[in-house]
Order: sequence, then structure tokens, then C-alpha cells
Amino acid sequence: MSAGEDALERAFWQAVDDLREGEAKPIESYLRLVPREQRDELGGMLADLFLARGPAPGSEGGESDGYRRAMAIVDEVLGSRGTAGILPGTLKAMRNARGIEPDAVAEQLATDLGVEGEGGRRALARNYHRLETGNLLGSKLSRRLLAALASVFGVDAADVAAAARPSAQGPALRSAPAMGRSGGAPQPASSHLPPTEPPDPEVELVERLFHGGPDT
Repeated sequence: MSAGEDALERAFWQAVDDLREGEAKPIESYLRLVPREQRDELGGMLADLFLARGPAPGSEGGESDGYRRAMAIVDEVLGSRGTAGILPGTLKAMRNARGIEPDAVAEQLATDLGVEGEGGRRALARNYHRLETGNLLGSKLSRRLLAALASVFGVDAADVAAAARPSAQGPALRSAPAMGRSGGAPQPASSHLPPTEPPDPEVELVERLFHGGPDT
């Protein structure tokens, strides 16, 4: 993470911490914490957070519903930290905030990644579900996939990549077995078996994007 990205992240989470403490500070106080070229980005992030928060909690009225919803989202995202970082919870939170179904995200990813066939689209939907439910390894996600996710949700690709960094506290996962392999004993060869169909290249592409590592 560069110094600028580190400053952006620190400023954003400082705002989150202040909200937890019930402090109402102007956005400008956080913008001063980051380089000038990042202030528009941070301003947009804070505007979304403060909009979800609603009016500042008062001494008589207590916390607003919007504030409680915003903090519940933050808690959910942070609580999801695991082998794919906070990306699973972040994707779910962004999707819910926009009223988007998982299938719609998968369809847009398929379009952006050039996956046109039915088999490839099924594989993409399956893998996206595994990603959003925290069952994939962040270290195995490709940069191309992370950039496509950023495009779908209209956020910065660097933020998506940072969110995918695994946490040491997460449960241990093993890499998915190669497609088509069976855990049972090998079967004897037979001339009566039907010819094996060649692998679907789009399914193989999807598997590489989700499991092949950053440079896939």
C-alpha cells in the first residue's frame, strides 16, 4: 500500500471511529489528512457514510435509525474479515446498498470479462457466490477480476484490492481441487467409454480469474 493509500484508509476509518463515539466533525477536517489529489475520492466515501448515518445523534433523541444502520454495516464488514480480507462483507454491503441481486453482479461481470457461454456464466455465478460468502482466498483472486468488480460497483480498483488482503485471523481454506478430478480410486480404462469432451475454455478462464493468482 502506498503512502497516499494508507493516508486515505486512515482518514476514512478515523471518520468511522468518530461516528462510533458520537462526534460530528465536518468533512473538511478529514480531507486535510490526505494529499490534495485524493480529497475528491475521500469526500465521496465520507459523503456516502454520512448520508447513511443520517442526522447526528442528539442528547434527547438518541441515535438515529440511519446512524444505527450505518454502524451495523461497518460492524458487519469488519466482522467478515477472513481469508479474503473484508472484501466479502464489503461486496455484500455495497450490493445491498444499491439494491442489486448477486445474479445481476455475476451477469455484469460476465459481460465485462467477455464470458458469453452458459457454462462460463454458471461458473462465474458459482464463484462469485463463494467469494461473497467468504469461501475463497483473497491471495488467489486475479487483478483483472478485482478491476471488474470495482467497475461493477463504481469504486476504485485499488480499494477493492486492499479489501481482499487476507487476515491472519481468518479460517484456513484450501485451494479448490482442479475441475473434473475425483477423490475416489482411479477407474480402469475402457474402450467402451464415450470420448471425453474438451474442457470449456470460458469455464477454465473463470477458474483462473478466481483461483489463479493476481497475474492471471
